[in-house]
Amino acid sequence: MISINNNIVKKDNVKINYKNLYDYLYSRNFIYIPKLISYNDNSIELEYVEDIKTDNRLKIKDLIKIVALLHSKTSYLKEITDYKYNKIYNNLINNIEYLSNYYNDLFNKFIIIPNQKPSQLLLITNYSIINYSINYTKDKINTWYNNIKENKKERVCLIHNNLSLEHFIKNTKEYLISWDNYIYDSPILDLYKLYKNESTNISLNELLDIYQDIFKLTINELDLLYILISMPEKVELTDNEYNNCIKLRKLINYLNNTYDGINKATKV
Repeated sequence: MISINNNIVKKDNVKINYKNLYDYLYSRNFIYIPKLISYNDNSIELEYVEDIKTDNRLKIKDLIKIVALLHSKTSYLKEITDYKYNKIYNNLINNIEYLSNYYNDLFNKFIIIPNQKPSQLLLITNYSIINYSINYTKDKINTWYNNIKENKKERVCLIHNNLSLEHFIKNTKEYLISWDNYIYDSPILDLYKLYKNESTNISLNELLDIYQDIFKLTINELDLLYILISMPEKVELTDNEYNNCIKLRKLINYLNNTYDGINKATKV
């Protein structure tokens, strides 16, 4: 990426047709994108917009509103194959079982060590929240699948597919940038990635309150989101004990916050 005449020119790996993307977004009255100056098969030139420094906790609320607008303006019902949900279900079940075995093996390995390292002790004392999250996803995914497996259509929309504060500019208006990964799929994918990337800047129930004030999610969409965000990431432990502790503490904090967020979001 280089700058020419105060504009941004991207020359490497331009895999998508930005003109088609921009034409579609403008046709749907979605204007929160930098102006497309020029386009060819090898590069695109975009208007340069400077980001104004804003507190991240305030900025992400604006980002959520823009994402909700994007989804609401581009959503439609799409016919799906009979095996699509079955494939998603099986992939998630396999991932859950893998994570369950992985953390269970670590726990059983560490619990018998006489003098545990700090990271080992951290995992042992917090294994319950990891195990709870795994069991929650096991229960929730069966409920979700039983409710959705007979559906012949799903709601899809244009999703950014790479959401974070790094790809959002706030100036006199707001701009979503870095569209290289966009696809048409469930809006849940955007919310999942945004929450995973920015959960330290906003709580789950806050995110959902802001988003659903503009674009209401279905029960099945919410259930799938809860499943995805509740699955603990695999923490690879190394010889660096300091980094091990940081990664595990980050995971534990994330799972605790997610657990609290789901409770508040589902409280009647």
